[in-house]
Amino acid sequence: MVVAFKERILVRIKVKLFASFRDIVGKKEEDVEIEEGATVQMLLEQYIDRFPDMARFREHIILSVNREYGPSKLTLKDGDEVSFLPPVSGG
Repeated sequence: MVVAFKERILVRIKVKLFASFRDIVGKKEEDVEIEEGATVQMLLEQYIDRFPDMARFREHIILSVNREYGPSKLTLKDGDEVSFLPPVSGG
């Protein structure tokens, strides 16, 4: 029996981190590779796995792809830039 494995294709994404996220991760940006077809939400979940302190912002995080706000279900493409922004409060 021959088993064929699907080749894993990775795309490279630039992640920018602001305010609290910069403090949690320890840097303001990084390049990451993620499996082709991954969504912004999947990328966020990977970050929460790596940095559990980000989980407290999960429901209120502001996500941006290529400097435009968008849904977390958006599929990422090679070269995309994703920004994680904490919720804003003030008065």
